[in-house]
This record gives sequence, structure tokens and C-alpha cells, in this order.
Amino acid sequence: MLLKSAGVALIVASLAVPPAWADDDVSSGRRVQDTTSTQAVEVGDKPGHVVGVVEFKGLTFFEGGEIATHVNTATFDLTEGTGTHQGYVVHYFQDDSTSIERYEGEAIELDGGRTTRVVGTYECIGGTGRFAGLQGSGSYRGERIGSLQAGSFVYVDFTSNCAVP
Repeated sequence: MLLKSAGVALIVASLAVPPAWADDDVSSGRRVQDTTSTQAVEVGDKPGHVVGVVEFKGLTFFEGGEIATHVNTATFDLTEGTGTHQGYVVHYFQDDSTSIERYEGEAIELDGGRTTRVVGTYECIGGTGRFAGLQGSGSYRGERIGSLQAGSFVYVDFTSNCAVP
């Protein structure tokens, strides 16, 4: 009987303590993602000018230790690999919460297209669960390794003041 009571007490106590991954700090970290699809169209006004849509999927490692999956959908306007991009990132957390960012920035082709630097700013525009009402802004910097057309991996380091008021 004593063992059964101790087991019930342990279960109840574990429900009262938030899980170790429940860290609400989404203000800094690293996003690593793979290109899952790309559609580009030549504009025709000058050589190498393309506009298009790209989707990335991957993992985000937050500085507080939490890891989330994400989907990142963006549009781009590039000439010879350099130009602007903008899009949305939705993070999916283990507790079914989400956080949503809207971003815009610049892609700068380096090394003849083998690497592209990405820099920009973003806004946290909401979420669900523990991130409902998420607000703030931040900046990011990273690189795409490989060409956009052939598929590539991207890492982005970010920092912000995003929080739930």
C-alpha cells in the first residue's frame, strides 16, 4: 500500500512541475533547415533575374535548450543570386504550442554561388498555446550552403526581444 501511494504521489508531483523543455524564451538561437521545394521564374529583363517561392523545413535550437521543428516559406527576387527575400517561419513545439515570425532580408551570393549570406530582420507576430500573443522584433544572419536550385542547407543565427506580454 505504501509503495502504491508513493507511486501516485510521484505521478501527481510530476504533473505539477513543467517539463524541462518548457522554456518560453524564443529570443535567440540557431535555425538549421533543408530546402524542400523551390519554384523560380526568369523575369526576362536582365540575365539571371529570377523571382520565386522556396520552402524550408528543419530544426530550431533555442538558447534556453528547447528544440522545435519549423516550416519556413519565403519569396525571393534575385539577380545573379543576390537580392531580397521575405517570408514566414512557424515553429512547432513538443507541447503543441507554435510561434510565428514574419521576416525580410537580403541574400548576398558569395564564392560563385557555392555560398550565400543571408541577413535581415523579423517580427514575432503571434503563436498558440504558451506563445499566444507573442510580440517583438529581432535580426538574423546566416548562410545557405549550395545553390537554391540544386537544393541546399541553411543555418541562421537569430536574436530578438520577442516575448509574451
